[in-house]
Amino acid sequence: MNTLHDIHDFRSDVIDRSSTTPVLVDFWAPWCGPCKMLGPTLEKLAAESAGRWTLVKIDTDRHQRLAAEHGVRGIPDVRLFHRGAEIARFSGAMPEPQLRRWLEEHLPTPKRDAFARARELLRAGRSREASAILEPLAAADPRDGELASLLARSLVFADPARALALADALPATHPWEENTTIVRALAAVFATPADDSRYLEAVRMLRAERWEEGLRAVIDMLLEKPDLDGGRAKSACLAAFKHLGMRHPVSEKFSRAFAMAVNV
Repeated sequence: MNTLHDIHDFRSDVIDRSSTTPVLVDFWAPWCGPCKMLGPTLEKLAAESAGRWTLVKIDTDRHQRLAAEHGVRGIPDVRLFHRGAEIARFSGAMPEPQLRRWLEEHLPTPKRDAFARARELLRAGRSREASAILEPLAAADPRDGELASLLARSLVFADPARALALADALPATHPWEENTTIVRALAAVFATPADDSRYLEAVRMLRAERWEEGLRAVIDMLLEKPDLDGGRAKSACLAAFKHLGMRHPVSEKFSRAFAMAVNV
């Protein structure tokens, strides 16, 4: 069944199911004109997908609390879930040709799956495993800028110079600025000799992806000296939060202490 017309449990019907098959969620209502235009097209494309993805339709009149929990403000609101996380969304009606293009752009492929797995590993502090996934892909397609920027992120801990070279080889402006910003900030700290043994040990912990210990040590020093290492320590903390994601437990634990340290 490629379309589920009524949801019973969001966790099982969407989150758990998306671990094996991408799930497209259509928040709609019977009185919504654009929903009536979009819904049949979504169902048609789901039927044509041969199981590549599943459509789940959620009537916001019947599931008001669920819609509120997901911040649905206007309908139709369409969101794509993969491996338990939302990976894309759009709102409003969309003509079929444009909808087909949107699906092809956002539906997971083996390469996108590899990117997703690499990002998971990076958040878990397993950069070497992430680079092992990305290296063969980069060798096969060296012109892929997104791949190059993500590989640079995975390499910055083991080889800051190579990571920086990959980042610097990208065009001056590109859609993956966050990756290269992270690389440059971390590489600047990793590659700079430190006279202070306490700071040097904190940097070693960051480079070893011992995030909790490293961030605690750096933030303690920032409390004493907010411009530590010419501002590079501050930039490295910000890069670490972006690298892990602001909802990562370590980011949530230390972001407030960091803000207090650099604003004293």
